[in-house]
Parts: sequence; structure tokens; C-alpha cells
Amino acid sequence: MKKRIFLLSAFLVFTLFTTAAAQKIYWGDAVPDGWNGTWPEKFRTVAEKTNFVKTASSGEVQEFLNVLRWNSENVHIINMFISGLRKAGSAIVLADPRVTNPAQARASGKAVVYLQGNIHPGEAEAKEALLMLMRDILFGNKKYWLDNLIIIVCPVFNVDGTDTLGFVHGTPHLIGNRRNMQDLDLNRDAVKLETPEVNGLYRSIFNTWDPVLFYDGHTMGGQHGYAIGYAMSTVPAAQSGPRDYLQHKMFPTLPEAVRKNFGLEVFDYGAIDRQWPPTVWSPEMALWTTEAKFLANYYGLRNRMSILAETGYAGNSLERKTYCQYALITEILEYTYRHGKEMMEICKKADEEVVTKVLAKAESGELKNFIAGKYESLGKIDILAYQKSNAAEFIPGTSVRAMVPAHMREAPEVIRGVDNLSKAVGTEEATMPRGYLIPADMEFVVEKLRTHNIKVDILEKPVKAEGQEFAIDRLAMGSIDTVNQVQMLKLEGRFIPSASREFPAGTFLVDLAQPGGNTAFYCLEPQAADGFVGWGVLTDYLRSLGIDKPGVIYPIYKYFKIQE
Repeated sequence: MKKRIFLLSAFLVFTLFTTAAAQKIYWGDAVPDGWNGTWPEKFRTVAEKTNFVKTASSGEVQEFLNVLRWNSENVHIINMFISGLRKAGSAIVLADPRVTNPAQARASGKAVVYLQGNIHPGEAEAKEALLMLMRDILFGNKKYWLDNLIIIVCPVFNVDGTDTLGFVHGTPHLIGNRRNMQDLDLNRDAVKLETPEVNGLYRSIFNTWDPVLFYDGHTMGGQHGYAIGYAMSTVPAAQSGPRDYLQHKMFPTLPEAVRKNFGLEVFDYGAIDRQWPPTVWSPEMALWTTEAKFLANYYGLRNRMSILAETGYAGNSLERKTYCQYALITEILEYTYRHGKEMMEICKKADEEVVTKVLAKAESGELKNFIAGKYESLGKIDILAYQKSNAAEFIPGTSVRAMVPAHMREAPEVIRGVDNLSKAVGTEEATMPRGYLIPADMEFVVEKLRTHNIKVDILEKPVKAEGQEFAIDRLAMGSIDTVNQVQMLKLEGRFIPSASREFPAGTFLVDLAQPGGNTAFYCLEPQAADGFVGWGVLTDYLRSLGIDKPGVIYPIYKYFKIQE
């Protein structure tokens, strides 16, 4: 790892000071002329037709998808969900030959990739880039990707927020709202599953098509000098194989590829501390924590690969931000086209590892896993950053603050020797049991587990089990999600050994010897950082048990062995 950091730093300095003159790097709002090609009117997006001062509504996206399916035999449409405002959330499957169901996809042997935009509609650039890429794949020079890949695209995930227009800095001047009809942030629903959008995504895509890679596009901000940043899942409870593959194999290839083919500087997602020169680079300062609440972070618990990407500066023009997303997604898909089977093997191995470790160590109580984490140092790196803040300027003659500051239209400074606090490590662990026994009247929990693709059985006859009970001292306040001001909860108490207990027929049983074992553990452990307890999924039930009084036992039993 230290070798990789040194090479990245050395390569960055070498590139900026010896090859910048030979290759144009685009800063500020700059993009190459004609980067998106020349297309017939029917294949042009709303953004292209309006010179990037308007982004597509959910209805206009549906019209664009309709054009694609009427002009290509390599398209299949999935209606993932109906939103709270009764709008369809659609995904489009691109495959050659066309596939219309997950069984056909599996039989093809090709890697399935899922690409998503507009989970936060104020961050519209991934949506626009995905529309252009679908066009390139079906009718342009990217169709060869379908030789090895099946590509599923959801350009607009938050359909309700997309059409709830308001004013924001930058272009387009009217843009969608971050939240859905329930006034919930979809990128905080990965664990608790309160929204039709995320429930639909899991049931229609994750649990069935089983993508090896999930890409989620966003907008960032800050004083760093990168066109776009990318991160993988950093939940410590997840198997490390998929995360390590992205960090050590795919990600090191991206800066050079995007620089060479698109003239952009890109790097791992993060932010600098508030001093000059900066001394720390960290994803946590850019709000990317080690919790599973974010969809792309959660996806690592499923033993799959995920990438969250954020364009570098919210005040950039829509065209610039779209170009940045287009560039990064292109290089990620190009890499996956060449290495998809290898990626699938890594994920398959992670599935097997979960089952193997539970079978080998869970019954004895030796198996541990993490319920909280943090970032530690990976060593020193050199980064690109601007000394001045990124406060937007007014466009001359208007009352619109949308202009990239003058200093951000030029190359940033190279800051050497910055501490890279990006290594995700576990800070608190719990014993991972063979499984959990859930009372029959907690079917609401079981429904969520099954949506998480967890296999849940029902006892046909009474059984005796050996395990542990969690004695609750009190329900306390946990951390606060600073963006959404959501108060997390936590249980204070302790595990106590339990003598053999009998459980009646009808009790739900979750055996962790399954690929989703890490996910079930993270959701059900009473003290997990943002499991079901943290998100309040169990609060009403716990209060019905008298949680405010001493001596209440957590109702979900942690078992190590079922007695015959």
C-alpha cells in the first residue's frame, strides 16, 4: 500500500510538471469542442438541445428511453417501482443479444453492471452523462462493450425529486429537489428500507440481476483540484476482497486513463482540512463515512463492488460536470469490459468466504465482525488543491451565482506530503453468531431482511438453542447525520450467556451461513453503528416491551448452536 501511495504521488508530480505541456488538461468549466459528437435530433438529449442550460425531467427521460427501444433491438425496460407521486422508476437493460430476465443474463456468463443517476436530482450530471452513454453503446463506438457486459442504467432514480423544481447556484437554473415525496433522502435508506425507490431497486435489480458493479453519480464541492472523485464501499463489516480489488487494481488505472483520453485530473474521493497548506485528505471530511447508510457503501456488505463518484465543484456548468461523469464512467466500463470475469470471481469468492467462516467459527463463538469503523492513515500523498475558497461569482449582467471563480479556471497547486486518512478500519466488534432467532410477531423485520436478500426460514417445530441475550440498559441517542439532521439511536447494555432456550414453531430463523451473512449481522446486531436499531426500525417494538424500564431483553436472540 505504501508503495502505491508513493507511486501515485510521484506520478502526479511527474505528470503535472513534465507532460502538461504535451497534453491539454481542462480546468474550470473547460471541455473539448464537440466532445459529445454529432447526432440526429431524435438522439439528442434535452441538455444538448438547450446548450446545457436545462436538464431533463423524468418524463423527458422516459421519452428518450422510448426512442432508444424503438431504434434498437438490444434494449429491455424494467419498471423498478412506482414512486409516491405515481411515477415509474425505470431502468434500461442494454445487451447484445437482448436479454429480458436475470436467468438469461446468468446464462450469458457476462458481467452485469448497474449505473445510476439522480438519486439527488440537484446533482443532474450523471443522469445526462448516462443518457449520452446509452446512445453511444447502442448506436456509436461503444457497442463492443456488450460483447462482455450487460449494462443496466437507471438515469433517474429519484423521479419525484427530479420534477420538484427549484433555484440553485449554477446551471441548469431550475433543478430538482434532493428528497423524494416522503421528504426522505434516498441515499440514507440503504439499511432501513423506508422508500419505494430503494425497495424497488433491491427487489428488481440487486436481488435478481445481481450486478457485479454498482455506480452511483453525485456532485461534490470543496477546494481540491480534481474534476471528479471516486470511492468504494468502506464498511469494515464487509468482506475485503471486492473493496481491495477496486482500491488496488481498478482505481490506480483511472487517473492515467481519464487524463490520457479526456484531459481531466481525477483521484480518490475526499476533502482537505481547513488550513493552508492542507495537512489532511480524508473521505470523511467529504461526508463519506464508514457507515452502511449510503447505497454504494451498503452494497459492499453484499460482497459486490460499488463506486460512488462526485464531480469536483458544484458551481461548474452542467456541461462540464456532465463531461466529467461521462469520462469516468467510460473508463470504468472500459476496465470492466476487459476484467469483468475476474471481478465476478472476486465477488464469488467473497460469497464463499462468508459461508466458510460462519461454518468454521460461529458455533464456538470465535467469529468476530465489526459494527463500527473509522478512517486511518494510508501514508503521505501529494494532492491538487486551491488556496482560495470556491465561492461562486455572479454571472455578469445577471443575479445568478453560477460562475466558476477565476482562480479555479487555472491549474491548482500541488500540495506535497498530505496525510491520506482513507484506510477504513473497524473500531468496535461483536461476536458473529451462527444465526438469529426472531419472534413470530416481528414479521416487519423479516420482510426487510428478505428485501436485503437474506434467506429467512420459519421453524416448523419447537427447537432448543444455545446462545446469548442482550440485556438492555437504555435506548440512547447516537450520532447525527449532519446533512439531513437525522438523529441515530443506540442501545446501551451487555450480552449475557443464555442457558438453553426453547423457541416455538413459527419463530423466524436466520442462519448466517449464507452469502448475505454480513448484511444480516450488520442489520440485526443491537449495537451496530447504523443497523435496524440505529435507524429506529425496532423502536416502536422495543417500547411495546417496556424499554424505559430495566431488565428488558433484546427480542432477537443470538444463537450459536441449535440442539438436535
